[in-house]
Amino acid sequence: MTVLVRSATLSTFEVLAKGLGLDVSKLLLRFGIPRQALHDPDMLIPYQGFINLLEYSAALGQCPDLGLQLAQARGISILGPISVLLRHADTVGDALALASRYIFVHSPALKLETRSVPGSPDLIDIVFDITHANLIARPQVTSLALGIVCQGLKVLTAGRLQARQVTLPHAPVALEEAYRQAYSCPVKFLARDATVRLRRSDLAFAIPENDPQMKELALGYLEQLGGKPQALLSDRVRRLVRNFLSAGHARHADIARALSVHPRTLQRRLAAEGVTFESLLDEVRKAQFLELTGHHAGPGMTQIAHILGYAEVSVLTRSCKRWFGATPREMRKKALRNIDS
Repeated sequence: MTVLVRSATLSTFEVLAKGLGLDVSKLLLRFGIPRQALHDPDMLIPYQGFINLLEYSAALGQCPDLGLQLAQARGISILGPISVLLRHADTVGDALALASRYIFVHSPALKLETRSVPGSPDLIDIVFDITHANLIARPQVTSLALGIVCQGLKVLTAGRLQARQVTLPHAPVALEEAYRQAYSCPVKFLARDATVRLRRSDLAFAIPENDPQMKELALGYLEQLGGKPQALLSDRVRRLVRNFLSAGHARHADIARALSVHPRTLQRRLAAEGVTFESLLDEVRKAQFLELTGHHAGPGMTQIAHILGYAEVSVLTRSCKRWFGATPREMRKKALRNIDS
């Protein structure tokens, strides 16, 4: 099962990779990442492909601190709508709680939590983990994740608060000084977990940018992406299907994984709302077909078929005849005539 992450994670990768003399197009192709992902931050890409891309690029470009550089270049802005919410949280503790709750929007495989430090009641650890069994976390992506946390603390507090210590569950792959400069604190390697340590009192630090109205707007947007428990499950599935189709597929099992439910449970809960996964997928495909054929510079039919998750144009043709009683090309001609008239 493919585990996905928002392509915003690739932000600044192209610039850094070109600076190392690497062929970005070949690298993306090698790891199954569409080039469009460099320009569409909300596209979903294979997370393991991204992890492997970072490791391979760091080795090929002889840049062992590539993950650290990516974190320093963009920080929490990589998180998109989540970063807006965090900037307007009440306190650092509130921001961490919100990040833990909504990090799944960036990728359902990610987990962020706070944990007390045994024997040190005045300290807490922010623990980063990739929870999906099919993913193998490597040093570059771990360095990137903790770098985003450390940069985020600085940004949210206008530079007045920073990490006390960072721990990494692997040996250093870059110079230790590179880690200390990126994290602005001491670093411990070969630890049990990937963590960023704070004083417990730091949680009460008030975030200067806090704006309750902006916070509510950001919360509302994230809840529309699937974080509102009382929202109809069918609406959440529609939104996920749209995102997953942009990555080339939208399988039942992948959507169930993104929602952290068993596929049979997903079908049962959708049935309770009077719909099926297949009908929702068909509905989204129909709407996207109309969008893709509604302008002169649209993609060809073969590309549209692939975008909609069909293996062949013939399958798209059968669906189109069922939806509209016409072939895809007939529908495109009709749409273009309407534009020109």
